[in-house]
Amino acid sequence: MKPSLSLILLLALGLASPALSAPDARFDIQLFRPSGAPQDLVLVSQSRPLSHLSASAGPYFSYTFNPLTLVPKDGDLGKISLVGNRLQLDVMGSIGLFDWAEVGVDIPLILAQGGQNLEVIGTEGSVASSVLGDLRLMGKVAIPGLRRPAEGHGFGAALTLNVSFPSGNQEAFASDGELTWAPGLVVDYRFESGILLAFNGGFWNRPDHIFNNVKLGDMAPFGLGTEVPILRGSGITALAMVSGAVGLEKLPGQARQVPAELLVGLRWYSSTGVTFTFGGGAGCGCSLGSPTLSFFTSIIWVPAKTREWEALERFKDPPKPPPPPVDPDGDSVIGDKDRCPDVAGPVENAGCPDTDRDNDKVVDRLDKCPDVPAGSHGRDGCPLARMSGNKIVILEQVNFATDQDVILSESFPILEEVSRVMTENTSIDRVLVEGHTDSRASDAYNLELSKRRAASVKRFLIENGVAAERVCSQGFGRSRPVADNASEEGMALNRRVEFTIQPPSEGPRPPCPDEEPPAKKGRKGSRAKPSAAPVAPAPNGAKK
Repeated sequence: MKPSLSLILLLALGLASPALSAPDARFDIQLFRPSGAPQDLVLVSQSRPLSHLSASAGPYFSYTFNPLTLVPKDGDLGKISLVGNRLQLDVMGSIGLFDWAEVGVDIPLILAQGGQNLEVIGTEGSVASSVLGDLRLMGKVAIPGLRRPAEGHGFGAALTLNVSFPSGNQEAFASDGELTWAPGLVVDYRFESGILLAFNGGFWNRPDHIFNNVKLGDMAPFGLGTEVPILRGSGITALAMVSGAVGLEKLPGQARQVPAELLVGLRWYSSTGVTFTFGGGAGCGCSLGSPTLSFFTSIIWVPAKTREWEALERFKDPPKPPPPPVDPDGDSVIGDKDRCPDVAGPVENAGCPDTDRDNDKVVDRLDKCPDVPAGSHGRDGCPLARMSGNKIVILEQVNFATDQDVILSESFPILEEVSRVMTENTSIDRVLVEGHTDSRASDAYNLELSKRRAASVKRFLIENGVAAERVCSQGFGRSRPVADNASEEGMALNRRVEFTIQPPSEGPRPPCPDEEPPAKKGRKGSRAKPSAAPVAPAPNGAKK
């Protein structure tokens, strides 16, 4: 839309004196300039240039009431409408370059305007009815990294430049009489819903004019606009914008001029490539350049099947996210990743229900012993003791008092579990309890300590119901390490008790390794005495 200029000037009666014989300099009362791209918000530009080598063109009609009216101080006289109304046509065209720039032209034509006699400002007769306005060239360049596609969302920004040439009729208030130029900045944001917020700001270099003791000159134009989709798929949106300019020049004692106008409208992006926009609004009535009422209509055409036409169609029907994959069992495991598509199951089990073969309430995928119940003291689905090959495996080491064969109470549950395994598995003929130590102290000391500790474990098992003939013990000292004794961790692993299942014997069971062999026959009443090997004490500070 093109708001026109409404001037409320307070004139003292009696100014129709010789002082008025010198007419004031006239100026272009059309302060609000339309933008010519199909997605621009009438008086407020958006940041996206037209697509490469895509063109747009069309007419913009605006009709304004009282664009220039004088109000005398004394109420005896009514308002004097120098320009009481104006019907203006702006013929606009634009072309996009390289997807990041846009250039355009605006040819303003005043089709009809009227007003009262201009004698109060020093000229006989009324304003000319039909005249040409100042030709305007428009440019827009997207800031690198901030060019947003038509259907996209997020921030966008561009630099603009408008240059107006003095081709219009200054006497008819349709020209500034000199070349003017206005650089600007556009910053906007498009939400995923399609709502656009745009801000324009800049500087307008204009010649200085004194009109009825009001100085006009350079200005700082501003604009704030929004576009809200109503029926986005049909291309129907609503527009609202505030456009104005802050006067940078003024006479001493003169109030600063800040003309502004509020406009609302409706827009239709048709599939033929024609964008129709119409609406109206009003000026603030508080400054030189604010119209009383304004109405506008624009018809911007983009040739069909061009890149810009495709961009507008994408804006109307933006790409939709793909539909969620089919998940018949509703377990959030989709497609081929779901090994049980008809039965719900956790993601960790590939969409299949968890199973628990040993019924120990630890699901099989987390159960390190899925076929053996964990029991009340188990861990990670494994019992404290279980059969594995020719071993009864325990989860924790059997702990003894330092340098002694006294079993600590914390290891009682482990040995009780070993007793249970042996009691429940009658196929176990005999178990060898093996004692092992780390490398600290001498071989003789470690061997003796390991024998005593293995024997203590054997006694514990027998006391817990294991038949004595089913358990043996033997100490190995430090001869069978399972880890490097150079570290504390390695030595802790080497200090251990193992339970080895011995194969059943076809005949009588052989004696246990820790039992003394039977005495040889000699003279009646004599018995061979075994020799005792000396035991070396543990070195000071050694922990066994």
